[in-house]
Amino acid sequence: MSTPPSDPPESHRLRKKEQTRARILANAISLFRRNGIRGTRSVEIAEASDVSPATLFNYFATKNDLAEAWLRGEIRSRFDLLAREAADRGIRSGLRACCRDLAEPSWAERDLRLEAWHSAGRAATQSLRHSRSLEVLIALEQDRARLRADLPARALAEMIAEAVEGGLISGLRESTNAKEFTAGLRVRIDLVLDGARKRNERVSVSSLRRA
Repeated sequence: MSTPPSDPPESHRLRKKEQTRARILANAISLFRRNGIRGTRSVEIAEASDVSPATLFNYFATKNDLAEAWLRGEIRSRFDLLAREAADRGIRSGLRACCRDLAEPSWAERDLRLEAWHSAGRAATQSLRHSRSLEVLIALEQDRARLRADLPARALAEMIAEAVEGGLISGLRESTNAKEFTAGLRVRIDLVLDGARKRNERVSVSSLRRA
């Protein structure tokens, strides 16, 4: 019986690097939740991940980079899942569900998430700016004439990512409860999508004020 071919060396190395990166990030998040971001030392993350401080630096130069990879990586993962699930049913309901799924864990650890967003900053690393799969979904919606086609799909994907990020940050600062927090995120998504529709639709002023 023939044995299956092994992975090429380069593929093996890339997979190992991805696994190491994921392990470091998971351990960092665990320590952040236990001690806070300012209270966690980089050497502790390295020790928990069984890597040297130099190796940690090669993957994440600072704790700020780890905070960004956590927060924006979480958003990207939700967008990737949305793109797989929403291809047949449209983008709006999927994005509203996405807002709910992002809001719940964020509100549950509100102070830590605010600290993490402060560490990550608003100037996103290009690789974490938006989800490529979301861009593909938007292009599909444009082909179906559900979204205006005079704007690049990439620009719309970035606008949606900015709306979600901004809603998470301002909602964590200003909302008084989880329901209000989630509603504020959804209003931002509705504003972007209504502006990208072929028909002239608007989110009501009263809904925006409540958010």
